[in-house]
Amino acid sequence: MKYLKGSLVAQEILEEVSRQARQVHARGVTPTVAVVLVGENPSSKFYVQKKKEVAKKAGIDFLLYELPSHIAQKDVEELLTILHLDKTVHGVVLQLPLPKHFIFNELVKFIAPEKDVDHFHKNSPYSPPTASAVLRLLRFYKIEIKNKKIAIIGDGFLVGRPLSKILKNSGAQVNVYTEKSKNVAPKTAEADILISATGHAHLITKNFTNSKQIIIDVGSARDKKTNALVGDVNRRSVGKNIKAITPRVGGVGPITIALLLQNVILATKKTL
Repeated sequence: MKYLKGSLVAQEILEEVSRQARQVHARGVTPTVAVVLVGENPSSKFYVQKKKEVAKKAGIDFLLYELPSHIAQKDVEELLTILHLDKTVHGVVLQLPLPKHFIFNELVKFIAPEKDVDHFHKNSPYSPPTASAVLRLLRFYKIEIKNKKIAIIGDGFLVGRPLSKILKNSGAQVNVYTEKSKNVAPKTAEADILISATGHAHLITKNFTNSKQIIIDVGSARDKKTNALVGDVNRRSVGKNIKAITPRVGGVGPITIALLLQNVILATKKTL
C-alpha cells in the first residue's frame, strides 16, 4: 500500500506562492487574508492555526477575527462588510462549519466575489481549493483519471459538487453518493478511486473498498471516543488491503491551504 503525501505537493505550490508574494511586496503591497472564525469548533481552530502558520511563512499577512458562537448574524454581516471595504484586505475566508443559528447563504452575500478565495460564490474567479487539491494530488502521483470509475461520497458545495465537475471534465466516470443514497458500499467497492468528503468519522470501512483501489480521504471530524481528529476512513477496518491512500495527517489538507494562499496572491495582483 502506498501513501499519497499531500505535503510534497503543497511544498511545490508554496514555493511559487512565496516567490510571487515577494514580487508583490517589492511593489509596496502586502498580500493579506482575513479569516472569520465563529464559535469554538476545535477542528476549525486547528485548521485556522495551520493556515496562519503557513501564510506567515509564505509572506502573507493573516488577520484572524474570532467571534463567540452567540454573536448575532447581523454583527458578522457588519464585519464582512468592513472587510469588503478594506482595500488592504485581499481575501476573505468565513471558516466552516458555522454555529447552527447562522444562515450561511445570507452571510456569503457579504463576501465580494473578488475576495472570495474559498470559492463560496458560483461566480468566484478562483478555483475551489479543496476540490482542486484532490486533482493536484492525483496528477502529482501520475494517477490516471480518464475513463476511470471514481466514486465520490458527499456532495457538499466546497468539495463534492465542484470536484465531480472537474473530474467529469477530465474524462472520468463519476458517481456521487449522498446520505440519501442506498446500498452505497457495494457500489463504491467497484470504483478505481474512492473520494470521501463527508466529515463523518470512520464512515468508510473495508466493504466500501477493493484491493486495487485508491482512496482520497478529504473528511475531517472528531472521534467521539478519543476526541482525536480523524478522517472519514476507518483505517483499522480498511487496513492495507488497498492500492494507495492519503495519510491521516498530511494528505489533502496541506494542498488545500497552499491553493487557498495561491488564490490570495491572485486576488492581490488584481488590485495592483
